[in-house]
Amino acid sequence: MFADELEKLLPEIRAYARMLCMDRDLSDDIVQNACLKAWKAQDSFDPRKGSLKAWMFVITRNEFLQHMRKHKRMDVHAPTDFEDWLTQDCQMSTRAACSDAIKELFALNPDQRDVFILVVAAGYSYEEAASILNCSVGTVKSRINRSREKLQARLAMPDDDAAEHADDSITFLGLQDVFGRVDALVRPAA
Repeated sequence: MFADELEKLLPEIRAYARMLCMDRDLSDDIVQNACLKAWKAQDSFDPRKGSLKAWMFVITRNEFLQHMRKHKRMDVHAPTDFEDWLTQDCQMSTRAACSDAIKELFALNPDQRDVFILVVAAGYSYEEAASILNCSVGTVKSRINRSREKLQARLAMPDDDAAEHADDSITFLGLQDVFGRVDALVRPAA
């Protein structure tokens, strides 16, 4: 029974894994490992708590994240190199919009800014961000929603209105500030 249900889900699980890692061979390895883990833990699956599909997607996602953590490469480039690479082929208007967005991000209150940077910019899960910031998952979700709303409202303002709300005391260099903030938040939590 379990094997039949799992076999029916394989195409969807493979598609999900390919979407996550964009590498056919790696996605096949991730699906295989996820299926092995599910097979070993099939007794812990409770259909009253959710569907087998959802359970398998969680296992697959966790397997992908674990693979990424294990095979994470250390970069020895200066933070300014990242900004150059990310904006290399951009038009000036796009660069200005990115700079404005980063400036507005750093203008948020520190709690909302830090949660936004951890979850949206650095890709941490709500649970991981809550652990790093020593708060509840609900608090993280609430801060993310408020920060998104504030950023959208501030970035939608006409330029002259935005200038009135700008905080000139904010020293801001660019993307290296975002990466530096992630490092500052994660280092004490490790």
